[in-house]
Amino acid sequence: MKQFICTLAFTFICVGMQAQERYVDQIEIGDEIILGNPSGSHYKFVDVPRKNFIIKRGGIADLSTLNKTTVTVTEIFNGKEPKVTFKRKDGKKFFRIYKTMTADFDKAVASGELKMIPEKGKAAIVR
Repeated sequence: MKQFICTLAFTFICVGMQAQERYVDQIEIGDEIILGNPSGSHYKFVDVPRKNFIIKRGGIADLSTLNKTTVTVTEIFNGKEPKVTFKRKDGKKFFRIYKTMTADFDKAVASGELKMIPEKGKAAIVR
């Protein structure tokens, strides 16, 4: 009986590990993604500088300018927590001072802070 329970527990653990989604495997450099609404009062998984740093450098600290902004992926860092660097598609700077920003991609997509644009012939990830 013990052996059966241990085997069953091991099976559930293995299945649970395989069920963790890695969204970073589904994007490439040059793909477009959309910045969604923050999961709270500020972005948790998109690395947005604090307001005082933005103001110090002469920028405009308005987080609502990020909502529904289309961005292009410029770099992908694979690792334990994959990070993605992106820039605005229209060529403007974030808050008038930052050319690029980074995000913890898997967690940002899972929370809805980043949304992937479906390409022709590919399925979309909607949360």
